[in-house]
Amino acid sequence: MAHQRSRVSTVVMTVTVTVAILLLLEGVSRVVLTVRADFSSPEPDWYQYAPDVGWERRPNFKGLVGGERHGQDSARYLREFDGQGFFVEDTPQLHDTAHKRILAIGDSNTFGWGVPTRSAFPEVLDDLREDADVINLGVSGYTSFQGYELLTKHFATVRPDLVIASFSFNDRRVVPSEEAIDSREKFEREALSHQFDLLREKVYLFRIIQSVISKVGPGMHRAETEKRVDARSARTRVSPDQYRQNLERIARLCRERQVPLVFVLFQDNPAHSEHLRVGITHMNNGQYEQAEAELRVAVNLDNWFSELARKYLAVVLDHRGASEEAVSVATLTLPVGRLMHGGRPLRLDTEYNEIVRAVGREYGATIVEAGQALAQDASLYLDLAHPDERGHRLVATILNRALDGLLHDPRMVAEQVLN
Repeated sequence: MAHQRSRVSTVVMTVTVTVAILLLLEGVSRVVLTVRADFSSPEPDWYQYAPDVGWERRPNFKGLVGGERHGQDSARYLREFDGQGFFVEDTPQLHDTAHKRILAIGDSNTFGWGVPTRSAFPEVLDDLREDADVINLGVSGYTSFQGYELLTKHFATVRPDLVIASFSFNDRRVVPSEEAIDSREKFEREALSHQFDLLREKVYLFRIIQSVISKVGPGMHRAETEKRVDARSARTRVSPDQYRQNLERIARLCRERQVPLVFVLFQDNPAHSEHLRVGITHMNNGQYEQAEAELRVAVNLDNWFSELARKYLAVVLDHRGASEEAVSVATLTLPVGRLMHGGRPLRLDTEYNEIVRAVGREYGATIVEAGQALAQDASLYLDLAHPDERGHRLVATILNRALDGLLHDPRMVAEQVLN
């Protein structure tokens, strides 16, 4: 009997040890696989942080840009950059000296957000002109501040014979504080803070600490990451005065290098901002009751222009004596730490476009009113501000007509004929 109990004990012990070993191996395997997965190379973002321009195209990136509309055939929307961050379509043109070279700088409309690379207006323009190569250096989310920095950074590499510049939408986006206004100091801080992203993402201890903080003090955490501002006095990434200064810096740089400059003006989608614009027109005409009705509709639409509608609705309410409601309507709650790109626009496209026209007149730059043409047909927009492929082709066609006299000075042509 004792011998039988001993055998049973041995079997139980063996099974227990075996199970323990298997569980240990399973645990070790999970740890190894988790660590390997964590430290394997994930699909990188299309951009990388930079202290001078905030962010820039990631060299040698190939993939899809997050947030873009890709349609059914996502392969058409692959982005591919070379080792310097240029579109691979443009790489050979950097070394081609047979043609005039055009450099296009701008935001997502120049980059070609939502359309294939070859369908963005700089590349369509490239196809339309046999005498010129167009280098597209547009970057989604850029302001005029970043545009000037980018132009100085890459001017010597591209050596353009003409520069096309287009900025406005991101300049007008609201920010929670003065520190969030576009500046070299802001971007240096951001680049420094993102140096340790990999460590923060991969180290479990940091994850646990973050989780504990969020659960123990959600109220305190929220107070640190959110800020209330009044839409009537809130700052934008680039103020109107700073916008003018940035455009003037671009214009002066081009004039000093004797390179013609073309400003391309876009407008917000009229279908998304119709009630806002009608309300502002009524307000300017002193028709405050009608203005209030239209602006309330614009606010309730809760689209990209609703916060701008809040700003003007608060002005109307103030004028009508409803000051307490005006304060409530104008109050915006903005995230502090995750707003490098800014929030929704808080100034009109017309205000900033008029600044472009004024700078163009002062510095002799050519103005191309692409927005006026697009606004005739709202179906040419993909969304709040981005043209579709037909819209980009229309912009390129208008630009193409404007370039003939700029790329080929009649006096130079006459001299070549005489010689």
